[in-house]
Amino acid sequence: MPVELPGFYFDTSRNRYFPLSSKLKDPLPQPVPVPISDDYLIHSRKRRRISSWHSNETTRTSHSIGERYQASHDFVCSQYANTTRVLEKKVPVFGRIKSFSSMTLDGNTHRFIGDSRGWLYSSAESESVLFRADVNLQPESEVSSISTYGARCIATSFGPSAKIAVQDLNMTGRISLLSLTGLHDIWSSHFEEASLVLGVSTKAVYMSDIDAFAVQHLETQSDVFAVRQHGTVIFAGCRNGNIMQFDKRLGKRGQKLHTNRFSKQQRTSVLHLEMLTDWQVLTSYMNGGLMTFDLRFTREGSPLVQYHGHHNTYTQRLGIAIDPSHEFLFAAGEDRRIRAWSVHTGRPLISSSSHDDMDDPFNRVFPGVVETMQVTAEREGLCLWAGHDQTLYQIYLGQQ
Repeated sequence: MPVELPGFYFDTSRNRYFPLSSKLKDPLPQPVPVPISDDYLIHSRKRRRISSWHSNETTRTSHSIGERYQASHDFVCSQYANTTRVLEKKVPVFGRIKSFSSMTLDGNTHRFIGDSRGWLYSSAESESVLFRADVNLQPESEVSSISTYGARCIATSFGPSAKIAVQDLNMTGRISLLSLTGLHDIWSSHFEEASLVLGVSTKAVYMSDIDAFAVQHLETQSDVFAVRQHGTVIFAGCRNGNIMQFDKRLGKRGQKLHTNRFSKQQRTSVLHLEMLTDWQVLTSYMNGGLMTFDLRFTREGSPLVQYHGHHNTYTQRLGIAIDPSHEFLFAAGEDRRIRAWSVHTGRPLISSSSHDDMDDPFNRVFPGVVETMQVTAEREGLCLWAGHDQTLYQIYLGQQ
């Protein structure tokens, strides 16, 4: 009987001692395959079910965090791609739906709609009224954007004079209507904390405090179709294709980003900007380009990820939305369809089921162009809201 020595083990086949660190570990047990019944395989939606089962099984048996995340992501992609549950709501508006926003305050959901005739509507979960008309910003001029933060909703109008409606949800019925002298055609807005950025004709406008009403002009030499603020930085997407970056602390002198991308292609208008991370921005262009760029390389024009299949040639307003976790991208096209992609991989979400196109929100042709969209977290899961004409579509992602 060999003597036990601390830190060593005795190998009887070789009749000597070896360090414990050199001893081979027991292999991991192999996963037991789960059988699939014949009835399961011959189901009318067998392709989708097999794909979902495969992703779910990979999630269970994967050992690395990366493998588990990818398998889980693929499973959700499959579920979202096969969405069929869609609720259509006719909204009592005077014009056509041009903008939509939803927010939650103290557990109560508030939704806002802006129409083509200047009316702003609101609806609260605690009220029985679907939508009520709150204020007209400017007769016969569309409500071009709605931006919410905290307890406030900011709506802007497009027209010969710049009008802004400020609604404080903590004060029932309180709506302030502001006018900006010398400015016109507000295309876009982004409200965060107390500061507001506007995209207007030939420039961007920064208000560090909406209550103080201090206005600073940021010169772009082109109409600004898209704006976004992130910390101390303001981004402006312009009609001439430039993306301008401004530092709030340094004043109105801006820097052009990713100028090298025009070396081999024609300039086209920037329609949408969305921050995905501190260094990654999503951009949409009038020529149908939909891609992300790395903000750490200000001159580099090569995109990180491109989302192929988006349709646009001349339409300035098309709905674009990203889910709250920044994993899925949804974009409405000029061809009256909504498409979806994985944000990280750029792969489109394509249904593998055989249901009718009218049941599939990502394959159906809508009656007209969808101009506004947003993804919200509801009690029943994530929903994609899409507005067209006087109809609001509520798409329950991953549900049938």
